Amino acid sequence: MIASDLDGTVLGHDFRFRPRTVAAITAARDAGIQVVFVTGRPSRWLHPLHEQLDDVGVVICSNGAVIYDPGTERILEASVFDVGDAVPVVEDITRACPGSLFAAETLDTVHTDLGWSRTDRMEIEGITEAPLTESLTPGTEVVKLLAKLDDADPAAYFERVREIVGDRLSVTHSVAAAPLVEMGQRGLTKARTLERFAAELGISSAEVMAFGDMPNDLEMLTWAGRGYAMADGHPGVVAAVPRTAPAFTEDGVAQVIEEYLASVSGDRARDGADDRTRDRADDRAPEGARRHDGEKETDRA
Repeated sequence: MIASDLDGTVLGHDFRFRPRTVAAITAARDAGIQVVFVTGRPSRWLHPLHEQLDDVGVVICSNGAVIYDPGTERILEASVFDVGDAVPVVEDITRACPGSLFAAETLDTVHTDLGWSRTDRMEIEGITEAPLTESLTPGTEVVKLLAKLDDADPAAYFERVREIVGDRLSVTHSVAAAPLVEMGQRGLTKARTLERFAAELGISSAEVMAFGDMPNDLEMLTWAGRGYAMADGHPGVVAAVPRTAPAFTEDGVAQVIEEYLASVSGDRARDGADDRTRDRADDRAPEGARRHDGEKETDRA
């Protein structure tokens, strides 16, 4: 299995795949390898995949909170948390970091505080804009809670929020240059969901090759048997992961996949050649000295 993050790993700032990457992913699938994208994006933001790939496959979204089938537009599995767990976190962060703004993704829509700036990836319609503690009604199931504090130091803000939240929710971040913190169900990571997804297909961690570039990818990269940090990724991730893939601009993921497919093809060719050599040797061997289960067998009178 190949598991890959999207933004900064196989998608550029323009949300486009590089042609060589598309070709490598297609070749892997043609070789019978399962390819799954594992992203922080919600399922609503998967249009770059539909536009550029013939077969998107199942996608693990929202940092592992949602397993989504774009082909049928169905949510296959969701790991959510109750609004009752979100509101105290919002209140605690607000007290400790005045000026923080919040957004919450649900399975159906997005709630944002007034003043939360939209990105060019966020839908223009269907957003509820109001103080989050007012717009989230009791019983609402939250996929992801986000907090940001404009002009704050990104690293310092992340550490402060993580300290405040503790183990009540999972805490990560995927945009190193922005003071933006992403929170999900307690214990949730991309790795946790990917491990379960792979196990259902009979695939172990040793059979998984994974790619990523940001802290929200770290657990996935260290869980996979072959985890690769992108060379131009977050320095902490690059330092923590034993393997490094060339940068996105150098078609890093494509290079690694191509090398792997070439090595597998070479191994199969060598195995085939060895089998043919053994078969020819057997044909020349005298009766009673044929190979049997890897051993020479000699007739005895």
